[in-house]
Amino acid sequence: MAERIKVLIVDDSPTVSRILTEMIESDPTMMVVGVATNGAEAIRMTSRLHPNIITMDVNMPHMGGLEATEYIMAHQPTPILVLTAFGKHDLNLSFKMLSAGALEFIEKPDALALAQQGGHLLSRIKLLTRIKVITHPRAKNRVYQDILLDEPPPLEKAPTPARIPADIRPTVKLSQGTAPLTVNLVPADQPETTPPKPPYELMQRRFKAVGIAASTGGPPALARLLKEIMPGFPVPIFVVQHIPAGFSQGLAEWLQSEIRLKVKQAEEGEKPLPGVIYLPADDRHLVFNRMGRIHLSTEPDRFGLRPNADFTFLSMAATWPGETLTVVLTGMGRDGTEGMRRLSELNGYNIAQDEASSVIFGMPKAAIDAGVIHQVLPLSHIAPFINQIFRPARTKDLFTK
Repeated sequence: MAERIKVLIVDDSPTVSRILTEMIESDPTMMVVGVATNGAEAIRMTSRLHPNIITMDVNMPHMGGLEATEYIMAHQPTPILVLTAFGKHDLNLSFKMLSAGALEFIEKPDALALAQQGGHLLSRIKLLTRIKVITHPRAKNRVYQDILLDEPPPLEKAPTPARIPADIRPTVKLSQGTAPLTVNLVPADQPETTPPKPPYELMQRRFKAVGIAASTGGPPALARLLKEIMPGFPVPIFVVQHIPAGFSQGLAEWLQSEIRLKVKQAEEGEKPLPGVIYLPADDRHLVFNRMGRIHLSTEPDRFGLRPNADFTFLSMAATWPGETLTVVLTGMGRDGTEGMRRLSELNGYNIAQDEASSVIFGMPKAAIDAGVIHQVLPLSHIAPFINQIFRPARTKDLFTK
C-alpha cells in the first residue's frame, strides 16, 4: 500500500482547521500530521513532522504566511499551497508568497463553502505534492525571533542577518504520470550570459501583437519578464495566466506594482493599445473579433481552463496572421501548444522558456516537443531578446497601421 500523503495545516481559525482536517482525513490517501496556528509553529512543526505538503494561511498572529514560507523554503523546502482571501492586502501577500517559493494559491472559502468545495482542494493537494522543491535561499541567513516563542528553533539559525537577494526561485521536480519533469532554477542575481542576438531575418519582421502563456510558477516569471520590457513598447501584450476565478484583477494590480508598462484587465469591445498589457477577465477566454477588438468569451473551458491560452493564440492567428510573437512560460500541462502550432503555420514566431529557469517544465516542453517553438531561452534572456526585435530605432506604432 502506498504511503499516505502527510499534510500540515497552518491556519489561525479553529473552525477552518477542523473542517480541513475532516476533509483531508476523509481521503484514505492522505493524513493530517499537524495543525499550526501561526507561522512560527509552522516552522517548528515542518522540521519535526516532515510533511509532504503544507496548506498555508496568509494573515496570522506572531508570524504570518509570507515569513513562514520564506523560512521554510530556505531551510526545509516543502510544497506549499496558500489559502488566501480576496482582500487586497491578502492578495499582495499571496503573490509575494509565490515569489518566495509557494507553488500556488486558491481562494480561502468560508466554512460552508470549504465543506462544499473539498474535491477541488484535495485534487490540488495531491497534484502539488508531486512537486519536489529544493532550497529557496531568499531567507537563508535571516533571523526570526518569533520561532523562539515556545521552544528553541529546530532549524539552523544564522549568526547575523545578511542581504537577501530579491528574486530567487526554487528548483523543483515534477512527475506527470510516468514521465518525470525536472527543473533547476537559479538565483536571478547569478552572473548571466549574454542574450542571443535575433537572426537578421527576424529583425526585419513586423509584428503587431505579443502573447504570453503561463501557469504554475507564472506570476513571478511574468513579473521578471515584463519588468524588463522596454518603455514605449510598440504593440499590445496579451497575457494568459492560469489563476483561480476572482484573482485576475488582483494579478493585474500586483503586476502593475512590479513593472513600468500599464497593466489592466481586458474589457469587452476594447481596442488594444500599444504598450499595454492585457489580462483576461475572471473565467473568460481572451479573444478578438474581426476588427481586432477584445472579446471576453464564455466558450467552454479547454483542459479545465478558462481562460485558456490556446483560445487566445488561435484568435491571434486569425486576427494578425504572420504578425504575432508569442511566449510560453513555466506551467503544468500543454496549454498553448495548439495555438502556437497554428501561429507557426502562419509564420508567427514562438519562444519557450527553457527547462533550467522554469518552475515546472510542462507547458514549454509540450510546445518544444510538438516542434512549434523557434527559440528556447532562459527567463532572463526573453525580455532582452524581444526588446532587440522591437527596438525603437526600427519600429513605430505598427499596430495602428
